[in-house]
Amino acid sequence: MNTINGLWKNRFSLFIREIRKYGKYILNDHIKLFLVFAFGAGAYYYQQLLSSISLKFPVELFLAVLFSVVVCTGKVSTYFREPDGIFLLPLEEKMKSYFIKSFWVSLGLQSYLVILCLGGVYPLYAKFKLGESTSFFAFCGIIFCLKAYHLYISYLHLHANGILTKSFDLLVRIALTVVLIYGLLCKWNISLIIVVIILMGFYFFSIQKWSTNKRIQWEKNIQNDASRLAFFYRIANMFTDVPTVRSEVKRRRWADFVINYFKKSDPIYYLLIRAFVRNGNYLSMFIRQLVVGAFCIYLVPTLLGKTIVGILFLYLIGIQNMTIMKQYEYHVLWRIYPIQNKENPKSLKVLLSILQLISSITFVCILMFKGILFSKIVIILAVFIVFSFWFVTFYVKGRLEQVV
Repeated sequence: MNTINGLWKNRFSLFIREIRKYGKYILNDHIKLFLVFAFGAGAYYYQQLLSSISLKFPVELFLAVLFSVVVCTGKVSTYFREPDGIFLLPLEEKMKSYFIKSFWVSLGLQSYLVILCLGGVYPLYAKFKLGESTSFFAFCGIIFCLKAYHLYISYLHLHANGILTKSFDLLVRIALTVVLIYGLLCKWNISLIIVVIILMGFYFFSIQKWSTNKRIQWEKNIQNDASRLAFFYRIANMFTDVPTVRSEVKRRRWADFVINYFKKSDPIYYLLIRAFVRNGNYLSMFIRQLVVGAFCIYLVPTLLGKTIVGILFLYLIGIQNMTIMKQYEYHVLWRIYPIQNKENPKSLKVLLSILQLISSITFVCILMFKGILFSKIVIILAVFIVFSFWFVTFYVKGRLEQVV
């Protein structure tokens, strides 16, 4: 037993060490500044949204779907490593305490998201008068119980694949949870609520019975833990070098004409454009930031707010892609090309300018879709271009030696 407890403490401490090691690079001064502005702007416009939202809005259904997704998603982190499927196999029958600790730690870590959602929806809960403050605390307790319920089912799946397939299992649990939360918010008859609870209990005991005396799904658990850690490493790799990250490179034939154009004109541009287009980390992150930024600009009601949000996302996009030079820092092609190192910052600035221009045009197209006057659109586009020019010409120049 002491060996199992020591193993769990060792694995959890390694996990915390990795989070601390790369977390300080993710939550750097740039991201903190962005989060401060984003939180302030989000709070302001959330208040504006609450004041303008219609009382006919189906808030009960919205909250039911939101919290059903929050409590049903999430898995138990076991902190397994790839060799564990072989070396821990003889200790399989003694691993119960290991899994129990993993369950409670996973529940505690995932409860942060639940708390954030509950804090965020309280103004909505109060505006629509779904209950008194005391009833909201009771609602919070029910949500936490549901989170523990679904996470424990995820814990049972560590020993078996379940009665149903993975997607259908999740669909069943979400459907039952939506009905339960919706019924509670709409104050259904208690007998209907009890029927839903009985169905959830029946499903729980069915999964529990199915998993009894089943062997641990070692390959499945190791793969899940490796995927979660790889996702964290991919995010951290946007801010610093992560030796263990494995970047996914794709062919992307649709971009061949762009890559070939730079191939004929300049070798440095060619390498950077090739890294950006074919490395899934940079391209996918840029597309996500572009989509989220356009969506936020669409939702913000005031013109000044749209401009500020656009500048914030231009800043974030520029910061995230400044590290692309690291892709070829130790690459042999970077050494054998007859080029000078002073050309490297120039190439990076050109790439960042292209990304800033694409982002600015996309954000302006959203403004045109909203029907804003053409003269105001021209002014906002000029603001975006001036900011991009300052960022690429002055800010990048001052930070490049620290980032690259």
